[in-house]
Amino acid sequence: MSIINIALTGLNANRAGLDVTAQNVANVNTPGYSRQQAQFAAIGPSSALGTSAGNGVEVTSIRRISDEFVVRQTWATQSQASYSSRYLSNMSQLENVMGADSFNIAKGLDNLYAALNDASVKPESTPLRQQIISEADALTRRFNTLSESYYSQHKDLSEQRTAAVELSNSLLVNIADVNKRIVEMSSTNGNPSQLLDERDALIGQLSEMMSIKTNQQPDGSLQVTLASGQPLVLGDQASQIKAIPDPSDPYLADMEIDFAGQRFPINGDIGGELGAITDYQVETLLPFRQTLDEMAVAFADAFNNTLATGQDLNGNAGQPLFTYDPASPSSSLKITTLKPEELALSSDGTPGNSDVLTDLVGLSNQTFAITGYGNIAISDTFTAMVGETAIKARQVTSDAKAAENLNAQAISVKENLSSVNSDEEAANLMIFANAYQANMKVISTANNLFDTVLALF
Repeated sequence: MSIINIALTGLNANRAGLDVTAQNVANVNTPGYSRQQAQFAAIGPSSALGTSAGNGVEVTSIRRISDEFVVRQTWATQSQASYSSRYLSNMSQLENVMGADSFNIAKGLDNLYAALNDASVKPESTPLRQQIISEADALTRRFNTLSESYYSQHKDLSEQRTAAVELSNSLLVNIADVNKRIVEMSSTNGNPSQLLDERDALIGQLSEMMSIKTNQQPDGSLQVTLASGQPLVLGDQASQIKAIPDPSDPYLADMEIDFAGQRFPINGDIGGELGAITDYQVETLLPFRQTLDEMAVAFADAFNNTLATGQDLNGNAGQPLFTYDPASPSSSLKITTLKPEELALSSDGTPGNSDVLTDLVGLSNQTFAITGYGNIAISDTFTAMVGETAIKARQVTSDAKAAENLNAQAISVKENLSSVNSDEEAANLMIFANAYQANMKVISTANNLFDTVLALF
């Protein structure tokens, strides 16, 4: 091969290097872009004779600077960070609710017992009896509003799950489509770098929704599964995630994967935002709702049973002050239509007798069997719930910060490896430009030699 042809290969190769560098510089601020690098290789001599230095240079490929292990670490830490962030958001909302004065059950009980104590001075007083009824009514509203707050958050979590499932299914379809395009481009020796960046970004978004695993395939596609093994994307085929409502509670759901007509139940932790939603509902919110219902039933029954042992000012047997629907006690708790004179505060109907009233006051120290708390007074149960919320919120906050730091570190490692360095690209521009000019100089020298030879004739 002539010296001119060798120089031409150098021109083409270094121009490719300049093109790659220009592409990197153009995308210096593009999120998720992985820098590229032209791979050069010498072209050997065309004959076995030792008098040939070779036939120049060629660009064998355009390399995308990325590390599969580093990228997987980014996805794994992203799943944990998203899980912790979503759980913390829900816990913070619960902590605000539990700390609100209008939801404070213990304070409502204190107000009612204070009214009972005030009435013990003059049990037959209509205004003092009316105060008891008023405080009882205020207490029921505290139960109602707190229960409604729990219910509202429970419903919101269901809506969050629905949105997360819809987003996840959209991402799965897009990942499968990019897989298909990568395989097609790779089969024609094209440069799929931009598609690989796009796929990484999509899987990164998916990892926020759930914990995933990936497996590189020989054809260039990426197999994506849940951490527990259920298929999500195989080649250009995508699964659909489904949330099947619980028959006993429409705002709870069983998760499953539908892949090509086959159903795979998701048993255990799904991770990411979807996992945080379910875990928070099952581990925190529903137990609190159950505890609140048990508190409402225990208190209302104890109060009503105590009233049943007395007589009102008219000598009639005691009637209940509280009523509720057993299916949802705390949300339905309310007072009956008892009038002040119908409160059975006396054991024998005598106006000045306050035996039953004394028993009602004694309920403040009576303990009840509450699931998860043992035998405990109603007021102390609520105080324990508030304390439990605060402790758990602090722990979740700590976990979220740790997960966020790990994710930030993983992202930093990935960016240091794959992101564009302006100084490095500036140096590459000079290197390739100088090499390009040098090859032009070789061509110019070859022309001069050719002209000199022609001048001899």
